[in-house]
Amino acid sequence: MATAREPAAGWTVELDTTPGRRQAQEEFLLRHPDGETERITLHDYARVYSVPGLYEDVVQRRLECASPATVAEALVEAAGEHGVEGLRAFDLGAGNGVVGEELRDRGVTVVAGADGVPEAREAAHRDRPGLYAHYLVGERLDVEEVTRLVRDEELTALVAAGAVGAGHVPVDALAQLWDAFPPGSYLALTLAAGEQDHDVTDVEGMLAATADTAHPSRTVVRRRFRHRVSMAGTELFYLVLVAVKE
Repeated sequence: MATAREPAAGWTVELDTTPGRRQAQEEFLLRHPDGETERITLHDYARVYSVPGLYEDVVQRRLECASPATVAEALVEAAGEHGVEGLRAFDLGAGNGVVGEELRDRGVTVVAGADGVPEAREAAHRDRPGLYAHYLVGERLDVEEVTRLVRDEELTALVAAGAVGAGHVPVDALAQLWDAFPPGSYLALTLAAGEQDHDVTDVEGMLAATADTAHPSRTVVRRRFRHRVSMAGTELFYLVLVAVKE
């Protein structure tokens, strides 16, 4: 069974509402203005980003994804409670800039983005020109390059909405990137929180491992929220987590 919607671009999207699929298995049918149809896996980000407006239409509007706004709000809330202003952010798993735009709208200076696919960088520059001064591409980023960027651009926030965990940025890679940030910096994430997901446990273990270091990371925000709905209509819950490096 499928549901369809006609966007301004002229194409239509039909969601595959087959129940029981994991997020990585969800698919939809894209019908082009000339009548040609194309079945696309939702997590085929290279293809999704290549069609202007498609990610926003399917993920943000149709599936009501709240992670970008939630992580931005949590970061600003945590910084505000500590009297911190003027955050300068690195947007990890930046995609075409949806999260970066939410951060910018809340007064955060978005300096850098990164994603695993080059099509994401192309889409970000196409859809939100000027949002990112730097945009890195790679499944595992060069830690030395990130360290230089953090230092030279005086970055103070590492943000990742749904970009850490299985199939995305590994937690050990996140730990290396977080090490590059100076004391007083904030780490803001949304993480899958289902019974079969270990993302939260792994990240909290990463933070706990800093307890005996010179600059431990302390969690200041931790709450559950509705990430989005699945194509079958099931509510999917994530955890938003913000930590500060002391």
